[in-house]
Amino acid sequence: MVTASRFPGAEARRLLRHMRHGSLATLDRETGHPYASLVNFATDLAGQPVIFISGLARHTYNLQSSPKASLLAACLPPSGDVLTGARVTVLGEFEQIAAEGMAERYGDHHPQARMYLDFPDFSFWRLRARLVHGVAGFGRIETLAADEVFLPETAIGGFAELAADAATHLNHDHADAVRLFATRLLQREEADWRVTSIDPDGALLEGAGQVVRLDFNDVALSARDLRAEFVQLSNRAGLM
Repeated sequence: MVTASRFPGAEARRLLRHMRHGSLATLDRETGHPYASLVNFATDLAGQPVIFISGLARHTYNLQSSPKASLLAACLPPSGDVLTGARVTVLGEFEQIAAEGMAERYGDHHPQARMYLDFPDFSFWRLRARLVHGVAGFGRIETLAADEVFLPETAIGGFAELAADAATHLNHDHADAVRLFATRLLQREEADWRVTSIDPDGALLEGAGQVVRLDFNDVALSARDLRAEFVQLSNRAGLM
């Protein structure tokens, strides 16, 4: 008997990294029923989902009443049965967080949001996961504890500054490499591509009015790790 392959936590986290919108389910404060809404989201450095929502939205009122919620992110196939695509549902409690350290990263996920990031009636909320349920095909269904999916906070301390320095260095000193990452590795059109954000699983590139994601082979948590990953990417792009 052949045992179906699992849906490991790292794969679930990477799927969340690639998705930028999903279905949010909150407990409606008026009826107590589940209320589903469409939201944009980003991931923090640990991989946890963060939403940026208006104080006037029904789901915001719901979260203020009860923080319990879930977020479904799905990779929909281009055609055929949508249920054949991989998807992840994160269950937990939302907490409101400060804009500092998250606003710029959110804007890199959603450039159109940059024009209202400082609106006083909007706020950031992070989903503190308890469980993650992933489906990645027949027999590849797994319910995982949060610590099996998301990176520990202790592992990412100081990474934000490291990532910002790396992005600046790549854009200033290796612009040709960044362009080839987009055009050769991700098959995107020629444009003035630049690295906007880096996390331990990969990087966001922006150009031609698009945001695309470049994955690392392994988790990178140090300057040495980041250099090794970008050298590998350069090799794949034919630069070395």
